[in-house]
Amino acid sequence: MWLQIRSGGDEGRAIRATGEQFVVGRDDDCDLVLRDDRASRRHAYFKVYPDGRSELHDMGSSNGTFVNGQRIQGPVLLQGGEQVQFGDTVLTTSLEEPSDKATSLGAVPLEYGQYEREDETSKSAIERRKTRRTARLGIIVGSVAAAAAIAVGVLFATGVIGGSDGPSEPSIPEVIEAVGPSTFVVNAAHDGEPQGSGTGWVYDADQGLIVTNGHVVNGGTSFTVAGTDGRTREATLIANAPCEDLAMLKVTDTSGLQTLPIGSQSDLRQGDRVVAVGFPGNASEEAELQATSGDVSVVQTRFDLEGLDIPQYPNVIQTTAAINPGNSGGPLVDVEKELVGVNSAGITLLGGRTIQGQGYAIGADRVKEIAPTLAQGKSIGWLGLGFDYPTEASDLTARNLPATAGLIAARAAEGSPAAAAGFGRQPVLITAVNGQRINNALPSYCRAIASKGGAGESAVLTVTQPGSTTSTDVRVNFK
Repeated sequence: MWLQIRSGGDEGRAIRATGEQFVVGRDDDCDLVLRDDRASRRHAYFKVYPDGRSELHDMGSSNGTFVNGQRIQGPVLLQGGEQVQFGDTVLTTSLEEPSDKATSLGAVPLEYGQYEREDETSKSAIERRKTRRTARLGIIVGSVAAAAAIAVGVLFATGVIGGSDGPSEPSIPEVIEAVGPSTFVVNAAHDGEPQGSGTGWVYDADQGLIVTNGHVVNGGTSFTVAGTDGRTREATLIANAPCEDLAMLKVTDTSGLQTLPIGSQSDLRQGDRVVAVGFPGNASEEAELQATSGDVSVVQTRFDLEGLDIPQYPNVIQTTAAINPGNSGGPLVDVEKELVGVNSAGITLLGGRTIQGQGYAIGADRVKEIAPTLAQGKSIGWLGLGFDYPTEASDLTARNLPATAGLIAARAAEGSPAAAAGFGRQPVLITAVNGQRINNALPSYCRAIASKGGAGESAVLTVTQPGSTTSTDVRVNFK
């Protein structure tokens, strides 16, 4: 089947669609790449039959796919002669290759008919050439004007301009409905005791991979996840990047999982609508999928505040969507139903003053840098330890530890280098990493390991045991 573009930046192009899935959209890997901001990245595809006819399938596009002015709700059989619209791009279909005159809307041949040759300097020849040039100019201008009128008519007919029946963005409920099956509550436990919960999202359904925040898994050594269907699945922590606040869980039961597509921050603009989806705590005793919508306040910024259990983030999206305890690790999605951030932090007080509408999500571009490494089971800057963050002297003395600055190494993941080095049997206090003093917050640990933390590297931990006032250095490999 031949497709001829009738509007937009690619007007006049004629392309032949072939195969079982000829994909149209903005992504560079599409078979037909559209220079159209209103087209989705992977907007629709044609399934072409041997006789040239084809089935047109929408791929969950934001603004819909239209045939002869009607938004399609399922596969539509095309037999040639139809008008199809993706975003602002209008094209026509044909079973035959378009003629040369049809390949460029409004174009005209440079010469019309044959003329008797005569002396190029004769007065009559000069006058006739002037007449022909004037006539051709009139034809060209007239053709372009007619083409413009046709194009405007097409746009009015399809609702792109004028009227209110044209393509529109999905409603927030539609976005939530699409993202819900990819969103899971993550429960952490240690020695059979619950240690808190957060949210995760499906990174790779086929592999059973689920991404969440590093601070969600920090408290546990065993994990479960549950989706909107209520089914609980055992999950294994295969990799962690605590200083990126991202972790990767894996489930063996992959039935019903749906991969959540990851978008790009470059497609966002200040003021765009976004939705935070997850399982924050509420008045119900049951975990319930919840959603809060808001706007993009800043497309990309840093999070330089020092929290106890979260690192400083080099790339976050700031949003007015409410991010509450339990949202951590869950998806922040745009109206195209793609992940643009991982909900991680919210601010309610700054400089002693109440702050409203400041939520922060790790940017999708940062996620795409870190997640592939975690998906291979390779951690970044993780020794296998779970930290507690003392805020008062009693948090230390209650465990018979000296009341001095440091992090409590309370847990060690089974089979990790930290467990092999003897950590996890009882809480100990870490006061320095690689000879650099640390305080009671995660950012100090991240600064101490600096750029280290890859496979084959190690850190020297200065450790104080319960009931002791002396410390020892222990070298531990990163997991």
